[in-house]
Amino acid sequence: MVTVSGENSMEAWENRRRFKRRYMLFKIPAYDAKTRRFLGLVQDITEGGVQLFGIKVESGSNISLIIQASDYIKGAPLHFDAVCRWSRRENPHGYYASGFEIVSISPEARRNLMGLIEFVALG
Repeated sequence: MVTVSGENSMEAWENRRRFKRRYMLFKIPAYDAKTRRFLGLVQDITEGGVQLFGIKVESGSNISLIIQASDYIKGAPLHFDAVCRWSRRENPHGYYASGFEIVSISPEARRNLMGLIEFVALG
């Protein structure tokens, strides 16, 4: 695993909009890799992070995420470590939007992430 661009997380957070957001054309689920708990559906994705629509995640939580994208890209599901930067309630039914910054990702997973962004994202 490698850290994202060698920056510390505060620098990365301050520069969070250096990557263009790409909005998903399909509903792709994301899970906590350790508990296998469903966290939500990918709403938008960049080289540096992902926004999920689903359950509440505590800001500051470190999570190993699995994005189940095998229907759209070849290879294993995307797996990377991320930190939740924010989470807010989006509707009266209790669904939350949560933003995650990628803090560690393997070179193979990064290639697959870029392929996913190109294949199923708009923006």
